[in-house]
Amino acid sequence: MTSQQIHSLRVQCTFPVSQSTSSNPGKNGLNGERSFVMLKPDAVHRKMIGEIMNKLERRGFKLVATKYMKASRDLLQKHYADLSRKAFFKDLIDYMASGPVVPMVWEGLNVVQIVRTMLGETVPHKSAPGSLRGDLCVDVGRNIIHASDSVTSARKEIELWFHPAEVTSWKPCSIEWIYEDETLSEGHLGQQSAATSAKGKSGSLAAEIAKARQHIKNSLECVDNLTQLAGNQDLIQKIQKMENDNKNLQKVCDGLKSLVLKLDERVKQLESGGGAAKPAAAKPAAAAEEDDDVDLFGSDSDEEEDAEKVRIREERLKAYHEKKSKKPALIAKTSVLLDVKPWDDETDMDAMLKACKTIEKEGLVWGASKLVPVGYGIKKLQVMCVVEDDKVSIDELCEQIAEFEDFVQSVDVAAMSKI
Repeated sequence: MTSQQIHSLRVQCTFPVSQSTSSNPGKNGLNGERSFVMLKPDAVHRKMIGEIMNKLERRGFKLVATKYMKASRDLLQKHYADLSRKAFFKDLIDYMASGPVVPMVWEGLNVVQIVRTMLGETVPHKSAPGSLRGDLCVDVGRNIIHASDSVTSARKEIELWFHPAEVTSWKPCSIEWIYEDETLSEGHLGQQSAATSAKGKSGSLAAEIAKARQHIKNSLECVDNLTQLAGNQDLIQKIQKMENDNKNLQKVCDGLKSLVLKLDERVKQLESGGGAAKPAAAKPAAAAEEDDDVDLFGSDSDEEEDAEKVRIREERLKAYHEKKSKKPALIAKTSVLLDVKPWDDETDMDAMLKACKTIEKEGLVWGASKLVPVGYGIKKLQVMCVVEDDKVSIDELCEQIAEFEDFVQSVDVAAMSKI
């Protein structure tokens, strides 16, 4: 045998071919979905074949075909035909042809999507911990494994790498412990029972299994109901607490609303200045009521005494109203602090202050003053004044002060407040 023949030799390992023509002997056809998976040369060299196959089997998938082979370049070029225009295509083919590969066919519910998730991202450092590429490799050029990205591509890749006779169809005895809607057929149960007992009690074993499953299901339902009941009780208590809190908040809001209304009414009375006059207005009415209360059988002295009381009361009321009418009305005033800035440090600040206070107006009262350093030896004059808003304009006052051009450079309002 020549070296070229040895190089092209491939060793194939396949399961015995089943006589069944169905791809899935189970009840649910969705459980028979198939995916093509291939371990690359780096996985073989690193002795990861058993570890990776073990992960897929423990997940619950069924291996229906596998080979250990040295793939030809022609086969690899057909497999990676969609990447033929990429710059790295030749290097990829050289790498895949450099050592043995392990193509496989796995079967199970949603096997294509789940296996892709188990693999991780194509770039290892983007793969999540726990995935095959996330745990077992670091370089995108040595990412150990390939898997189909869709059911359609899986079908094409299986047809490319395997002859139909190489793909087996079989039903594992653990299928009912992987899928809820799958059970062992009576014939399979009979074979299993014959291997363990010569009496052929397959029906009894199936009944016991079904009974155990039903018992477990009932127990889980009871636990779920208890958990749900406890959750509902907690929810009811929370709702009751929220209702009580809502009632308390409503009471507080009502109290605050009432207080605000009272304060608003009180402020209106104070602003109008007529709040104190209303109780006094009731006195004449009371006096009139007393006048109406005539004692028909009283003496003349009583009448004279009552008349004297009425006269005194009326005089007091008249004096009160006169005094109130003479009370001055509330005058709006403003306290103003003016900044008067000189031209330079040679300006006579005393003369500037005297010039400012020569301005006299009705409703204007000058107050204290002081000199405040500005910088470079220059000081500004700060002078207080009180003005009546209806009689004196602050802007006009500032303009009049600025007219003293020999002393004043500018006038600004530093602060002001209502009195």
